[in-house]
Amino acid sequence: MHIYEVIVMSVFDTDISHFVVAKSEENAKKIVLDYYSGHNDGMHPTVTMYDLAVSGPIEPENYVDEVMLG
Repeated sequence: MHIYEVIVMSVFDTDISHFVVAKSEENAKKIVLDYYSGHNDGMHPTVTMYDLAVSGPIEPENYVDEVMLG
């Protein structure tokens, strides 16, 4: 398992980062898409695979500072 930063780009007039523990970049994207699909209230834009960017995998020992994942 790895940590991936999945960024929802410009859907909500800003970029939103989510840190996800997953086996692959593709799985990390699917987890974020599932999250937004489950919270779709019809008032917010729909998030698609094309709205996502993934950086990673991020290894914890590569962080210079402590960081909150959430």
